[in-house]
Amino acid sequence: MLRRLLMILFLTFPACCATDRVIAPVSPAGPSEVWVDGARGGAGDGSRARPFTSLSEVLARVPGGGAPVRVHLAPGRYVGPFVLPAGWELVGAGADPVLHGPGTEPVIRAPGGVRLKDLVVEGGTWGLEASGVVRLEGVRFRGQGQGAVRMESGQLTVEGGGFEAEGTGAVGVLLGAGSRAEMRGATFTGSYRRGVEARSAEAELESVRFRGPQTALYQEAGRVRLRHVSVEGGREVGLFVQRGTLRLEDVTVTGHEFGLQSMKATLEGWGFTSVRAVRAGVALVGSQAELEDTVVLGSGAYGGVSLVASETVLRGLRVDGAEEYGVMATRGRLRLERAVLTRLTTRDGEAGDGLHLRDIRVEVEGLVVRDAAGVGVLAAQGSQVVLREASLESCREAGVWAETLGEVTAVGVEVRGSRGPALVAMVDGVLRVDALTARDNAAGLVVADCEGATGVTLGRVTGQGRETVPALACVASVSP
Repeated sequence: MLRRLLMILFLTFPACCATDRVIAPVSPAGPSEVWVDGARGGAGDGSRARPFTSLSEVLARVPGGGAPVRVHLAPGRYVGPFVLPAGWELVGAGADPVLHGPGTEPVIRAPGGVRLKDLVVEGGTWGLEASGVVRLEGVRFRGQGQGAVRMESGQLTVEGGGFEAEGTGAVGVLLGAGSRAEMRGATFTGSYRRGVEARSAEAELESVRFRGPQTALYQEAGRVRLRHVSVEGGREVGLFVQRGTLRLEDVTVTGHEFGLQSMKATLEGWGFTSVRAVRAGVALVGSQAELEDTVVLGSGAYGGVSLVASETVLRGLRVDGAEEYGVMATRGRLRLERAVLTRLTTRDGEAGDGLHLRDIRVEVEGLVVRDAAGVGVLAAQGSQVVLREASLESCREAGVWAETLGEVTAVGVEVRGSRGPALVAMVDGVLRVDALTARDNAAGLVVADCEGATGVTLGRVTGQGRETVPALACVASVSP
């Protein structure tokens, strides 16, 4: 009888003590399950029935380097900071638990990766500083001093959730060199200096909304894709890329200094829209771009689209209500197809052109310019322009203007309702125009200074005919 009693005690006593010291081993089906509830009193063992009272207690009792652990956090406030072992998961239960940290260090460090779900991360220099495989599901970050998430390397996945800035100067998500990120359905609000900052990283953002960051995307090198993304409420550049590749698919930027700005970058995609940019809807410098269905509605003193030393293809461009220029392009090359430029204004009376081209090679096919305060198409400073199938209506100064060694070869052009002439050639400008229809232009068909290399060659003309052209030595006709 005594031997049997000793055997029972030997088998049961260690097991009873173990429940107060260690968590049950991981099963082959997944990580160990641990429960935490800060509102409960008394000692716990991490089970659902007897949860631990703090996340710090879990970290103290579970040795690092072991099997992954899934920690279920009950509603409440859990004060950090926390350093999580590799592969851990923190999952909120019920109303989102809050992980709070002081402003002197990150709330959570996860150098080996982590999964967070249905939580609020509050305070700290950074909300999460991590490497490895990181997954955030329905997590909200708020009140960080430097930024919400810092990925030094590895793979970041974000599903839903939000990033809320309090004050200015912080970054929503910072992606370090070599890191990758996929973000879907997230929202950035408040005055982040930069919503997403990607440095030599790869990122894909889908159905992401930015409401208030000064710059939604700041990209340096690397590759980023934006799909179904909306941006508004900031004062600086909406989207900025330098020396990287940016792909746009159904992206809208409202307000901001520039809707989209690039420097020595590559841009591609379709469906970019800029609304009420302070300076320009699109501004490319030293870049290569091929964009379809671009829309600029209202823009400031740099015009709708500004191109400098860039190789650009624009198909399906619409600009409405731009100040100064529809498209201003200097140096480089431009191919423009199916463009509609309307209601172009100027503050000082010196601009308001549909296409303002300087020192650039341009091919245009399918152009409409309507109600422009300046010229429909201006080619200057050695620009070489080929223009096919263009309708230039109510362009105040002229339909087509070539000056300072600019050359325009045009076929199938209609100029109607200009307060000036249909065509102007000045200061060594050259025009070659065939299949021209000119009607109701106040100053007739052609004005030219006939100095130096200035010249106009006319082919077929209907409407206002050659009888409206004064006897100018530099204006010649070619028989049809």
